[in-house]
Amino acid sequence: MPPVVRENTTSAGWRLLDLSYPTASENLALEEALARSSLSITFQPTVRLWVNAPSVIIGRFQDAYAEVDLDVCRRSGIQIARRFTGGGAVFHDEGNLNFTVVRKRPEGISLNELYALNASVVLELLSRLGLKANFEPLNTILVSGKKISGAAAALGHDFAFWHASILISTDTKLLNRVLSPGRLSVTRFIRSRWQPVTTVTELTGRPVDVEDVKRQLVKSFERVYEARLEAGGLQKEEELGMSLLHRQKYSSSEWNLNHKLTRGAGCRKSLGTHTTIAV
Repeated sequence: MPPVVRENTTSAGWRLLDLSYPTASENLALEEALARSSLSITFQPTVRLWVNAPSVIIGRFQDAYAEVDLDVCRRSGIQIARRFTGGGAVFHDEGNLNFTVVRKRPEGISLNELYALNASVVLELLSRLGLKANFEPLNTILVSGKKISGAAAALGHDFAFWHASILISTDTKLLNRVLSPGRLSVTRFIRSRWQPVTTVTELTGRPVDVEDVKRQLVKSFERVYEARLEAGGLQKEEELGMSLLHRQKYSSSEWNLNHKLTRGAGCRKSLGTHTTIAV
């Protein structure tokens, strides 16, 4: 595990955004808006906690028709949405907590170190919940050989963006129905790596409240980063950026389903050269 990269924080510390929108497309539009906002010289390092309604989130360079059972999604009212980071498809519902860290890029940090640093927050959280977990580089956290958390990231010259999901009480039966690795055997796009999954509720044998996990996650972040999180809201520019990205990009089937249009779609202001990857 790499050494902790501590922030040279001001008295304001880090911003905590506990903010979810009704749809996955809106939530993902805000994710990119925050990454873009981080290029501002006044940007405050931010941790966001958020939850999606039932949805399948595919990686930037994936073919939805190869990764998702579209018929099950249509019948069940499950939205399919594409994120701006790479990697594989995941299922979200109200029993799944999403966790985002966006900041200026610490000097000298590599993509592997970014993943490992933030994975240590999730490991700390799971320890608080009484679970012994293992980090499997690049971006997977396992308990008893089953996946409980995965992540994706984008690392630019001036920004570092990482987001992950933690399975708390997710409907794993529905997850296995809507994700369909292997349905299309030949594709030139990124494929998901299937792994058996588990949840915090399944492992502890008791109901676990998402709000309680949020509180424990904040404590874990503050301990690992030796930083202080303070509740805050969006800046006006971030709200406008989210609305524009949602209208021009994330609400469109061209972005969400048509993999031919995923490079630069709806991006008038570039994030610049960056690496975006997950498995």
